[in-house]
Order: sequence, then structure tokens, then C-alpha cells
Amino acid sequence: MRTTTSIIAALSFAVLSAAPAIAQETIKLGAPLALTGPLADAGAKSKQGYDICVSAINDKGGVDVGGKKMKLELVEYDYQSETNRAVQIVQRLINVDKVPFLLSPYGSGDTKATAVVAERYGVPMVAAAAATKSVFDQKFQNLFGVLFPNDMITEAEVAYYKKHVPSVKRVAVLALNSLFPKAIAGEMVKSATGAGLDVVFNTTYSPDTSDFSNVLTQIKGLNPDWIYATGYTQDLILIRRQMADLGLDVKVLTMTAGPSYPEFKDNVKSLAENVTTNSWWHQNANYSDSYLFGSSLKYNEAFNAKFKRDATYLEAAATAACETLALAIEEAKSTSADAVRKVLHEKTFNTFYGPIQYGKLGQNEVNAALVMQIQNDKLLVLAPENLKQGELQIGVPKKK
Repeated sequence: MRTTTSIIAALSFAVLSAAPAIAQETIKLGAPLALTGPLADAGAKSKQGYDICVSAINDKGGVDVGGKKMKLELVEYDYQSETNRAVQIVQRLINVDKVPFLLSPYGSGDTKATAVVAERYGVPMVAAAAATKSVFDQKFQNLFGVLFPNDMITEAEVAYYKKHVPSVKRVAVLALNSLFPKAIAGEMVKSATGAGLDVVFNTTYSPDTSDFSNVLTQIKGLNPDWIYATGYTQDLILIRRQMADLGLDVKVLTMTAGPSYPEFKDNVKSLAENVTTNSWWHQNANYSDSYLFGSSLKYNEAFNAKFKRDATYLEAAATAACETLALAIEEAKSTSADAVRKVLHEKTFNTFYGPIQYGKLGQNEVNAALVMQIQNDKLLVLAPENLKQGELQIGVPKKK
């Protein structure tokens, strides 16, 4: 397998020539990746998810296209966490590298921007890290999203905490001013108010914020029972540390989605204790998969053997994006965009990630929301009941 990697300093399509035609042997998957810049950690996780999928499929001979085995080839470029560069890279992948299928960049905002290009050229794009409904309400026919909508997450969270902490009445919401964090914060406000909770604080912060003391002081003065913060992992690390500096205590502290990643607890240490979060996937769900890996647990075992750590929902979603493309190609018995697109819209894919049904708008319609909490340095599933690994612990440490 030949994998194309590059960090693009400048794009000049006029001087670039198309890569040699090798469609007879391989199926190219175009992947814009945030390997540098503020999204580099998420970009690296996405790449690991794609890589393990491509390796696993190629190790078993490749994708069966109407009786002919074809290997997968990941054609990837670093868009340096810049939306405009991601758009340029997708244009290059389509026009120069001639990829028939795309994997989206990280996040709802960059996915929405690049999906416009994929739609213009009729190239199916599968998004592994976009959950915001406004990404999918453009009625594009070529965009497909593994993550189910944000409101499925927030409805599950509100229902869980209302049941298990009836004294939670007042909610404070703090979100990064970016598409996904704002969107899931907005859904939290709707879910909370719809359940009769009082949202006493609701604001956004800018991406360059490094001092949260003023906003946290405001929140402390309002005495909320539940703080819901959403943003990049590094932001949430800062927020958690500065909460401790201010002695800000709360019955429930939810952060989306930083605590799902080991980097969060590795950085805040004991302050991670009892922080709650949510997730789209966990290996303990243990869905079966007859095409790759066998099950969620076996996928995580393979991931751990390759990368020396457990997979988070982000790597798993990236693998599932790649896998569903391969399954759709096999079902279509063709690499034709029209044939594969039809299968992606119509088929339910039973994968290690869980059932995936892209539906009319392209976003996964199967709800498998998880409520989770860090306890004794481990991320435990609290809900749904059939996957529960522990009981909710109330309160978070005030001091480091």
C-alpha cells in the first residue's frame, strides 16, 4: 500500500500533475487531516482510526468489488487545523489525486465547509467527527456522518442526572464559540429547560481564551448544581484547573468531550476525579462485527496492540467511517459513486461501532448515547443500564 503524506505549505494546483492511475489495483480514500495546529491531537487520533481500518482490510486481501479484490490506499494531507486549507486540500484530492471517496476533516465546522466541495463534484464523503445537525441539513446527497446528533447525547444526560441527582435544579453552560461546542451547548439548554431545569448561565468563550477566572467567578456566584462545559480538550484542562484555583465546587461537572481522551486526566491529575462526560462509543458496548475485528472489544484489543492504548470514540468512529465505505463498495459491487452513494443511504451497517444507518440526511440515526464518569483514574460507563460499570459519584475536588 502506498500512503501519501504531506504537510502543505502552499497549494498551487496549476503546477501539480495528476498521480499515476492505479485504480485497477487500489481504491483511493482521500483524507484531509489536522496533523499540526490546535487540532493536531484529534487529527492524529483520526489518522490512527483510518490506518487500522485500511491495514485490517488490506491484510484480508482488500475490498471485494464484484469478485475482484482491491486494496485501499489512504491519500492524506495535513490541513494544519485551518478550514480554508482543508477546503483546498479536498479540491486537490478530487481534481489532482482523483480520489473516488473522501473521509472528512475533524469537527463539524471543517466538515461542513469541505462537504460543499464534495457535493459540487459528486464525491461521497464520510464524516467521522461531526455531530451537529446543521452540518447535515443542507440536503447534500454525498455527506454521511457516523456520529448521531448532539441532542441524543444531551437528552440522555439530562434524563440520567434528573433521575440520579434529583437535587440538581440549576445549570450553568459554557461553550467554545465554534460550531460543535456551540451546537451541543444549545442542545443542552433545550434539553435542560425542557426537563424543567433552570439554566442560570449560558455563554460562549473565544478560541484564544486562556484566562477563565472572570467567567468562572460569575458562575460561582450563581451557585449552580451542574456545570456543563464544552470545547477543545486543552480549554477544558484550563477550565478545570482554574475552577480548583477558585475553589469552585459543584454537584455535577460535565465536560464535552475532553474527559473521553486520556490526555485530560493525564494533565489535570486528581482534578479529573468525578468529572462526567459523554460519548458516542465505548468498547464495553461490545457490538459484534462480522466484517472486521469481530466485536468492539476485539477492535479495542487490536487498537491497543498497535498503538499501546485504548481507543476512544474518535478513533473508533474514524475506523467505522472507513469500514462503512468498504462495506458499501462491496454491497454495490462497484466503485461507482452513484452505486456506493445509494448503498450508503439505504443500508444499515452492523459494525463494531454499533449499528449505523445514515438515513435520508446522511447522519447516523441510531442512538447509542453513553453517560460516563472518571473514577479512580478510570473512565466508567454510567448509562445505559445494560453497560453500567459504576454508580455516579457526586461532587468534584475543590483543590489540586
